[in-house]
This record gives sequence, structure tokens and C-alpha cells, in this order.
Amino acid sequence: MPERDTLYFDGQCGLCRRSIRIIRSLDWLNRLRFVDSNSLPDDELPVPRDDALTGIPMRSRTGKAMIGFPAVRRALVQTPLGAIPAALLFIPGVSHIGARVYNHIAANRGRDIACDMPAARTDESSS
Repeated sequence: MPERDTLYFDGQCGLCRRSIRIIRSLDWLNRLRFVDSNSLPDDELPVPRDDALTGIPMRSRTGKAMIGFPAVRRALVQTPLGAIPAALLFIPGVSHIGARVYNHIAANRGRDIACDMPAARTDESSS
């Protein structure tokens, strides 16, 4: 069993790298692991690659796979500064709207200027 939840991100997408950079900066307690999904073969991802490209996937410490809004929400709950705002994302109406907004942004990220950003450093040495 892994000791930390793992977020798999698209290292070729500026929006994804920026999102991971923010979550990583909040992860003072080192509860999360971050892996560029492009560096892995398909069978090591928690979900099929096509699904992984629809939103940031996560594999929890218990082996549960999730994609997009639920994965980001779970990651934020584990960070000191993200825990309180993330807890609000579990409220039924808020979670429904949050998931819709997340899915819209993820579906349109290819047209987003953020995906043209230069590569951010994704150093695995902290993992």
C-alpha cells in the first residue's frame, strides 16, 4: 500500500503544471506524490490514458482511483491551507457546480493560453 495519495498530471499542459505547482506549494506535510503521466506506461496509470487526459487522476493510499474534481478536492483536503476551502467543496450544490466548472475547464484546456506556458519544473526528488 502506498503511504501517500498520488496525483498524475499532464506535464505537457501548462494549466495542469500550474495546478500541480499550486497544490504542491500547499502540501507542507508532504502527504501527496506528484507524477507526470507522460513519463509512465499506460498500465501504471490508475485509469486508462484517454480518461487521464480528461482531468487530473489520483490513486489514493487505499488504491481508489478518481479523476478531476474529486481528485483535486481530495488533494486539497490533505493540505493545511486547502483543507477548509476544500471541505466546502463537499457541500452537495457546491460540489455539483465545482465538478461542472472543472469539467468545462478541463475539456477546453487545449484552447487555453495556459497550455502554451513553458514547462515547469516537476522535480520528483521530493517524492
